[in-house]
Amino acid sequence: MYSNAKRRRIKPFARPTSFDINVAYDIRHFQQIKYGNVIDPYFPAVGTDEAFKVLEGEILMQTDKPGVRRYGDHQMHVFSFANGLKGDRRTLNASAGEFSEKEAVMKGLKYAGVAVTEFTPEKDIFEQGFVMTMGGLNTLFNNGASTLFPGDVVCADIPNPADAGARKNRALQTGVPHEKLQFVITPLRQLSAQLGDELASRFIMGTALSYARPGAPVDIVLHRCNAIVKKGDAGLGFAEGKKPKTSMAPAEGAKKKVKAAKKK
Repeated sequence: MYSNAKRRRIKPFARPTSFDINVAYDIRHFQQIKYGNVIDPYFPAVGTDEAFKVLEGEILMQTDKPGVRRYGDHQMHVFSFANGLKGDRRTLNASAGEFSEKEAVMKGLKYAGVAVTEFTPEKDIFEQGFVMTMGGLNTLFNNGASTLFPGDVVCADIPNPADAGARKNRALQTGVPHEKLQFVITPLRQLSAQLGDELASRFIMGTALSYARPGAPVDIVLHRCNAIVKKGDAGLGFAEGKKPKTSMAPAEGAKKKVKAAKKK
């Protein structure tokens, strides 16, 4: 029986309650990766022009490295390809079995949103940019390796090494070039176990509303205000109906006792 590995992103909803803004393409990151100025990348770079194109429904990221010079305009500069992302020590491609440098790569990224319109850096006008959504109901393509369940808090992630067994090609969506590595959707519980709660919270996208296996569409409400990261004596953790433990509580109690003693 014939089976096509590529699948489509079916959109049963017309993006209600969406919050869209205009963003610009990160032309500096594009030129750095395309012309081979990256040494020891986490994922191998690619020279195909189609791999740098922004497609509708793709996850968009920003660079968040202290050594990267920021743009002087008022727009967010984003990109949708994971090719050429740099780690700290060694080259690690998608066919390897470890991801020890994933945390170092993720520290240099910041989740931005989801693309609404396409953008081709070689043809489209850079100053005009394209549209990105940051909130509302959207139907995305589950291009990750995890099964999503209704109510799962999902995050933007980079492809893990050897995801989906020995499959090297993670671009399963129709229209995506074989060489392009997209940012993928991952449950928060999984990303938190790999990176820790504090770093994983930077990539929260929203909440899944439908069941989706890898390679199937998933309905997601984009938002970033459903998890609180707290720091305390017990370390980091996500607050879920628990009272936060802060270092200010004992100090405030001591002040009340001092005031009561002065009144006496």
